[in-house]
This record gives sequence, C-alpha cells and structure tokens, in this order.
Amino acid sequence: MNALPPRSPTPSRLAAADAPRIWMDGIALTDPHGTGITTYSRSLAAAVRASGYRFGLLFGRPLPSRLDPTEQEVRFFDAGGRPHRPLWQRIGRLVTRARGERARTVPLTGMVDPDLRPATTYTTFSTANLVPADELWNADDMLGQAQVQMVVTGRMLRLRAVGGTPPRLIHWTHAHPMRLEGALNVYTIHDLLPLRLPWAMPDLKRLWLRTARAIAATADHIVTVSENSRRDIIELLGVPEERVTNTYQPVSPPRSDMPDAMSRARLQGTYGLEHRGYYLFVSSIEPRKNVSRLVDAYLASNSQAPLILVGRRYSHSTEELRVLTQANGTQSRDGRIRHLGYIPRQDVEMLTRHARAMCFPSLYEGFGLPAAEAMQLGTPVLTSNNSSMPEIVGDAAITVDPTDTRALAEALVALDTDAELRERLSALGPPRAAMFSPSRYAERLETVHRKLGVADPGA
Repeated sequence: MNALPPRSPTPSRLAAADAPRIWMDGIALTDPHGTGITTYSRSLAAAVRASGYRFGLLFGRPLPSRLDPTEQEVRFFDAGGRPHRPLWQRIGRLVTRARGERARTVPLTGMVDPDLRPATTYTTFSTANLVPADELWNADDMLGQAQVQMVVTGRMLRLRAVGGTPPRLIHWTHAHPMRLEGALNVYTIHDLLPLRLPWAMPDLKRLWLRTARAIAATADHIVTVSENSRRDIIELLGVPEERVTNTYQPVSPPRSDMPDAMSRARLQGTYGLEHRGYYLFVSSIEPRKNVSRLVDAYLASNSQAPLILVGRRYSHSTEELRVLTQANGTQSRDGRIRHLGYIPRQDVEMLTRHARAMCFPSLYEGFGLPAAEAMQLGTPVLTSNNSSMPEIVGDAAITVDPTDTRALAEALVALDTDAELRERLSALGPPRAAMFSPSRYAERLETVHRKLGVADPGA
C-alpha cells in the first residue's frame, strides 16, 4: 500500500515561488481565549497573505529537537503538553545556548489530521489556533527563554533559522525581547500601558522597560495602532519619527451571516435578552477597564435595561464586581447586572449587534477594539475621552471623562431616553469603523514593507 503524502495543517492561498517570505510570531495564537493581540495577529497574517507574500509562522512551543519527526509533530499540536519550561532550565540555557536559540521547521509527516478541527479553539492549543501559512517553524520555548535572558542579562534573545534560510522580514506582534538573525525585525508596540499605568498591569516592569528600550534601539521598524501610541513611543522612548508607523488595528468584517430574525431569536433563547434591550461591556475585568465606575454609574442612572458584562476576570476583579452578590458572584441582587465571563466569539458578536449601546469607559487604550467593532455593527458607543479613544471613535460615539462617575451616569440616561441620539450614533458608526477596514490596514502595512525595501509581489 502506498503511503499518503504529508498534508499541511495550515493551507494557504498560493503565493508565487519567488515571492518574498515574511514571518510572524504565533505566540498570541496559542492563547485560546486571546482577545486584542490575538485578533491583531490573525488580521496581520491575513493582510500579509492577501498581499501575495510567502507567509510563515514562528512558534515557541517546548519541542526538543532530538525527537523523531512524527513525535515532534504530535508534541507540537498536543493540547495537554506542558506550555513552558521551568525557570531553572531556562537559567541553565543562558550558559549552554550562549549563541542563541535555533528555529527549526515543524515536521509535517501527515500524522496529525488538520481538517478535523474543533468548532472553537481548544483548552490550550490545537490546529484550530493556527491561521493559514506556507511554513511552520518553532524555536524551543523562545518567549520564556527570551524573558529570562532580558531580566538577567539585559540582552535580546538571538534566534537563528536552522535547516533553512531566514525570511526577508519578521513581524513580532508584541514587545517580545528577541530578534531573528538575517531578517528585518519589525515590532508592534500596541501601547506603553505597563509604563504609563504601572499599577494596572501584572507585567514585570523591569522586563518591560528593558525590552522597550532594546526594541527602540535595535528594531528595523516599529508599528503601532494609534497616533496616541505613536506619540508615546516617539516622545517617551526617544525613537525617531521615521522609524515608527501607525497602521491602526484592522476591524474584520462580522463572521456571522445569520439573518436578523434568527439572530434575535437566538439572543432571546440563549441569554433571555431582547434587541436593543440591554447595555454591554466587553473586555477583561480589571481596574484599568473601569468596570466598577461603570457599574456605579449604571445604578445611578436607574436604567431598567440590564447591564451585561462579558470578559475574563483578572486582577482585583472581585473589587470591580463587588455589587454582584448573587449566583456565585455573577449577578447583582436585583438581577439587572450580569457577568457572563468568557463566551465564544460568535456570541460576543451577537450580543454586540443587538445591544442598546456598547459601554467601554476604559482608563487607557492603545486602540479600543470593542468600541470599533460595535461601531461597525451600528451599535451606539459610550467610551472615554482620553488615550486613543477620541481618535478612534471621532464624533460617532459619546465620550466622557472615565473617572467622572456622574458624567458616565448622565451619558447612560441620555442613551436610555433619547432614541434620536441612539439612531444618530448607529448611523455614524459604520462609516467611522470603515476607516479601519482590512483593506485600508493592508495598504498601511504595505507602506512599511516598501519603506524597508521588501517588494510587493502584487505591484
């Protein structure tokens, strides 16, 4: 019996054989519950592929090279595998791998079936986490090793492509302390939140500051997602203006094509909610997102439309949700405020589409994707008047001081009682969100590639 040929787990659109190769790190894709940066990574990958480049993904899964190819493939996609190496091993590798870490191709023997994907991303990692790509590479535990090296030595981790040539360019989707040799290294710094609001993030600030300074000094280019973040990077990190480009964050089209009547029926059947009959907050539950002030303002507004909170709990979430005393801390005493936790992406889209308004009074944002996605769907938005939010929403939303609970309450009263205001914001939202369409994002991204001398295959 003839052996079946190996199958790629990530089929991609056909790129010309001589098209420039561009990689992206797949670190954010390994988070099954990822939000902003995971969404950004998927959009970046789509833009690169759509431009006709040969696209590769570089992961940092713990994957010893001594394993045979079949076991490496299985271990790479093993959701139950250990996600990182212990600290003592990482410190030991600082000595044994002084020349840096090696990136190798992921063997694709055909053992793993790429077509049988779960409907949602798996508990930790599976083929469902991937995006279409022409190449899969892996550098053993590269992120954890890079972070330890930056803290201990203050140096970026060097990566070398072994068994193949490096790409023309690699996009790092976050401020990762590593550099691929032989390639142009482009880093996305979404914002300087760990430095601007150090109390708001659990990140090790020494690591973050050292990494930001190293990227500022060595990056071939820096990409960011708003003019507010670009200004911070230039002024606070001392990066010359010509080395920082704002591409904004793309807002992908809605995934669901369910007719409106069916969508409303599913909304009522699943969550007991009616079209335009509730307010919605979507993001992580943490102090920076300002949930406690939003809850206080909502109670002060005396609105009878429920307030639905969607997102995972993070630091100090108990204090943020202190009024949710019923149903194991997921509902207020009268049931008007409900915390749904993390829910599938398609349900987030459904809730956003039918909400009376998206309430997003965050204290600081690099872009503010929930507000932009709500505008795209024609849902009115209430958000902050600071950081990047005014430039993202323009005049298509209500903006208030996020630290002013009274102003938030008055804005909610206006949304509750003024149907004409809601209709006006609904009409203004989609044209504003179109500024951040995938096609416009691809154009902005291509200006970065051209600036760095990477040819556009479609030009």
